[in-house]
Amino acid sequence: MDQKFKQIAKLFQKLPGVGPRQGVRFVLALLDKPDSEIEELGYAISNLKKDISFCNQCYNISDSTLCAVCANPSRDKSKLLVVERVTDLDSIEKTGLYKGLYHVLGGAINPLDNILPQNLRIAELEGRIDASGASSMELILAMNPNTPGETTALFLKDKFSSKPALTITRLGRGLASGSHLEYADESTLKHALEFRK
Repeated sequence: MDQKFKQIAKLFQKLPGVGPRQGVRFVLALLDKPDSEIEELGYAISNLKKDISFCNQCYNISDSTLCAVCANPSRDKSKLLVVERVTDLDSIEKTGLYKGLYHVLGGAINPLDNILPQNLRIAELEGRIDASGASSMELILAMNPNTPGETTALFLKDKFSSKPALTITRLGRGLASGSHLEYADESTLKHALEFRK
C-alpha cells in the first residue's frame, strides 16, 4: 500500500473503536466519494472546535453558551442527573422520561488510564450544587455499571453525602426483563437484591 494511504488510515485509527482494517475501509470509502463531499467533510473537521462547543452549565454539546436542556425553563431544577459522557445524556434524553437537568463529568475515575477525580468536572458539579440554593435537590448518579463507573459513583456519594439538602440516588440495576436467574452472574444478582422495589 502507498505510504500516504497508510498514513491517512493511521490517522483514522486514532479515533476510538477504529482499528487498522476499519481505518483502511474509511480511506477506501472516501476515495469513492466526489471531491465536493470530501471537501465538505474536511471543512467540517477543520472547523469542529470553532463550530461546536460545550454548554457552560452542564457540558452537553451546544452551539451557544447554554444547551437546549439547560435553556429550557420547564426542566425540573430540583433534579440533577450525573453522567459520564454526552452520549449517555443523549441516550437518557431519547427516552423522554427524565425532565430534570444534567451534568456531564467527561469520563469516569480510572487510575490505570490516569483519569483521576481532578481530571473530571467534579469541582464544577460541586459549584452547581452550591450555587443552586435549592432547599432540596436530588443528585442522580447514572454511571456505567463497570469498575470505573462504580468507583466514580462511590467517590461522588462520599463527597456529597454531607450536604444536607441533597438526596443522592442511583439508577436501578439488576436483572433484565426476560432473563433467567440461573444465567445471571453474582454481581447482577447482588445489584438486583440491593436495588429491589
